[in-house]
Amino acid sequence: MTRPLHIRSLLVLLWRADPRLVVLTGALALTLGLLPNAIVLATGAFVEAVPASVAGGLDSPAGRQAVLALILVAAGFAASGCLMALARLATELLNTRYVLAVADTVGRASLAPRGIADLEDADVAGDIGGLSDFERSGLHMQTALSLRMVVSRRTSGLGAAAILVTLAWWAPLVLAAGWYVANAGSSRWMERGFTVARAEGGGRLRRADYVRGLAVAAPAAKEIRVFGLAGWVVEQYTRTWLDAMAAVWGARRSNLRQLAFGVAGVMISHGAVFGLLAWQTSQGRVSIGALAVYGMAILGTAELGFLGDPQWRVGRAAALAQQVLDLEARLAPAGGERTGRPTGSSGAGPHPAEPPPSTDSPRPAEVSLEGVSFTYRGRDTPTLHGLDLRIPPGQALAVVGENGAGKTTLIKLICGLYEPPAGRVRLDGRDLRAADLSEIRRRVGVIFQDFVRYELPLRENVGFGRLPLLGDDAELEGALRDAGGGELLQGLPAGWDTMLARGYDGGVDLSGGQWRKVALARALAAVHGGAGLLILDEPTANLDVRAEVELFDRFLALTRGITTILVTHRLSSVRHADRIVVLAGGRVVEDGSHEELMTLGGRYARMFSLQAERFAPSADPSADGATHA
Repeated sequence: MTRPLHIRSLLVLLWRADPRLVVLTGALALTLGLLPNAIVLATGAFVEAVPASVAGGLDSPAGRQAVLALILVAAGFAASGCLMALARLATELLNTRYVLAVADTVGRASLAPRGIADLEDADVAGDIGGLSDFERSGLHMQTALSLRMVVSRRTSGLGAAAILVTLAWWAPLVLAAGWYVANAGSSRWMERGFTVARAEGGGRLRRADYVRGLAVAAPAAKEIRVFGLAGWVVEQYTRTWLDAMAAVWGARRSNLRQLAFGVAGVMISHGAVFGLLAWQTSQGRVSIGALAVYGMAILGTAELGFLGDPQWRVGRAAALAQQVLDLEARLAPAGGERTGRPTGSSGAGPHPAEPPPSTDSPRPAEVSLEGVSFTYRGRDTPTLHGLDLRIPPGQALAVVGENGAGKTTLIKLICGLYEPPAGRVRLDGRDLRAADLSEIRRRVGVIFQDFVRYELPLRENVGFGRLPLLGDDAELEGALRDAGGGELLQGLPAGWDTMLARGYDGGVDLSGGQWRKVALARALAAVHGGAGLLILDEPTANLDVRAEVELFDRFLALTRGITTILVTHRLSSVRHADRIVVLAGGRVVEDGSHEELMTLGGRYARMFSLQAERFAPSADPSADGATHA
């Protein structure tokens, strides 16, 4: 049975979607539910008057009653048709707004956290994935229509029960009890299966969907054929899907006894009331018109039972609504509204309000970390522990260290994507924990190793570095040219408006090197818009050493006078940085220029020498030949 809390959540989202349409749809639903019983009463009056009207003619009182009753029946059916058309239009409009409200709530909830730690939580990721799967199923597109049908049919059933009170006070109670038992069993059977399916949706069903995608989607087609994985994919999909559905089927089998009790309850209750009606009719206590009314009313109480697909869809939509509001509450900023609105957003448009780009040279940022510690959820060992670091304005800093040393974690803390449980991170002297991050982040440009390749035009892919520059072709072209991608613009069929993705009309897919230039241009656009700190977090991991050195040198030349942070595991790429810090054990263990650290002969010098040996010419000709074979 659909829980009241879930229904309330569904009504909350519908009210957010459009309050006026909710009121209109509700009024139409109640009216459409009452009309069938009004038609039943008019039909009873017509049947009652027919025998006397046949004897007395249409001019007799009975004849006029029959004509009036027939007119009322016809008017009832006509009104039902007109109101049904209006209700269909209203529910279509409400459905559209409801779908938007759900997507908007989930989107705003996902954007609400100041950082990304909550979004990386496995439970949150599973909930968002499950909601996305449900949205893709299209079932929520019928929510308003299904709810309208349920309300109308329940209203009709209650009206039929009210009519039966005049037959015997206990008749509607017996029928309602029978339908309640049947409805409870059916609803538990349905909800038990859906609850298990929802739980499986975050695990095995999603895995089955992913494996199926491997079989039908283009990206994996080559490897599946080359490595002969077709049989494995089919077997994995079948097994995973059957495992997930076995849990659903098992949950539903456990409720079969309740279903049987429900059927028995309906049969017994209907047998009792129909028996009463037959006995009273045989005793002459019920007229022919009343017999017709009571008979149709008894059948009409079926609307108090399980309503099939509409009720099933409402149950799923109500559980979804509860999940959406739970996610919204979970991700809401502490002390803030549960609207999912990102902190610092103006709400006046699709993007937070931003000041226009400054025409002055960007002011270099100052960064400091004081006693910062950070531990990822589910881990016992801290990634950073008591780390202290100050980066003066305008300095080019390189951060190096072994894999897992915390380099990327450090960058995410500086960007305000994580909040340290201990210590402080300051940008331009302001503690990020208390600062308006939308303002702070306008001072930062960054290219991550897994930078986003937006399936959008080139203009957005570059202009996202600073939104107010989206319409400034000169600034965007300057950023792209500085990033080494000047020739890229000339080769695109629609210039700045070329979609950077295949599958769109005129769309183009860029090479890895071209995408890297676009990402660098995006970061440089941030500088053109006023960012005083620019970060490269290993976006060159798949480049060879020479190409990475050239890119880093170009980056340092372009950003001279701007505070820059370079993160890499290749030490030869950062020799020209003003300063190099080495992370190990969650702290800065070495700090200085390349020459100073080499003279120190510590961890940096050892790592640099080991890496240099890999690229030194081999003294053995045969070994050299093997290398180039």
